[in-house]
Amino acid sequence: MSDRGYERGYERGGYDRDGYDRASVAGVTFSWRAGCRGHPEPPAGWAALSEAARPLRGEVLDASACLGVPGRAASAASVAVLEPSALGLAALRHDLAAAGPGGPTRLWASAGLPWDAPPAAFDHVLLAPPAERGSQRVRAEIRAAAAALRPGGTAWIVLEKDRGAKRYERDAGEAFGEVRVVDRRKGWRLARATAPRADARPEPWITFETGHGEAAALAGCFAAGKLDPGSELLLERMAAGGAVPAGATVLDLGCGWGPLARYAARCGARVTAVDDDLAAVRSCARNVPGARVVHADLDASLERDERFDRVILNPPFHVGSGVRVGLGRAFLEAALRRVAPGGEVWLVANAALPYEATFAADEAVDELVRERGFKVLRVRPPSGR
Repeated sequence: MSDRGYERGYERGGYDRDGYDRASVAGVTFSWRAGCRGHPEPPAGWAALSEAARPLRGEVLDASACLGVPGRAASAASVAVLEPSALGLAALRHDLAAAGPGGPTRLWASAGLPWDAPPAAFDHVLLAPPAERGSQRVRAEIRAAAAALRPGGTAWIVLEKDRGAKRYERDAGEAFGEVRVVDRRKGWRLARATAPRADARPEPWITFETGHGEAAALAGCFAAGKLDPGSELLLERMAAGGAVPAGATVLDLGCGWGPLARYAARCGARVTAVDDDLAAVRSCARNVPGARVVHADLDASLERDERFDRVILNPPFHVGSGVRVGLGRAFLEAALRRVAPGGEVWLVANAALPYEATFAADEAVDELVRERGFKVLRVRPPSGR
């Protein structure tokens, strides 16, 4: 399946020389690539939110996690963008740099989550809560929007009809005095929420027991509140096979809240954990305090020649609700770039995914177990490569 095989649904602008795809929503042309939220076809809700943002004035917070597209539409406002995806933030900064002196001068972008915003600092908040990440994440984002608004401020919240939009609009009534739907299009609903309640406070942290000790995760982080079955199977096989020797250098690629990194640290390894999602990075840092935890797209922020004795991963193959097999392959390619000569890659994947084809003929690939719908693979590149 090609992650570039798309032609429909929005205005396309081709590709730029840095490898980004180009698209346009509500008059805003932007860069993105596979792995960005919404790629390869922006949801209709992005257009609804961006059109609502266009006439806004004053101080605007774009906490939509839509690559700053809605905030860029508010060209007459001062806009702060909080983007939780390292890849999404890189794409936005790429556009801002390419615009040069003639670009938007009243827009600032940084890595962040909605509850990072200073309280009562904005006239408007733009929000597109990721319902696929669970109800606690949506509610935390809505409450964060209320907390960030000045008393007369307005939140613009776009929600997917088939993912609980009406229920979340009712929930928003606990954080706002009035919530009214102002736009409907192609399965999306845009709500205008006013009169933010002064006592609205987000509660994004989840504390839970895993069978390997207590853990904590920010709502919306992958498998927040549990140990996912794939990682559990990988942990079992790594423990049985003595996968991580004491003193080894270990890279956890796509660390989530940190179950694999925590195991490696308990084995006495020196652990580097990487994730594109800021919620995952903060969760992993809390659960594995001795690890070096990096907010980055794959291995982009590691030193060019940095290699590890072990690379462990549970590669994702979804962005939002869409299946993106190419994303998982990109993780495997990064793992092979980063494993040291004589090292090993340990991974778990859905049993049906054909990841074995990613590896070269001279790389030893062992399937250690296939059960519960998953398979665990150990990959040993040639030691002299």
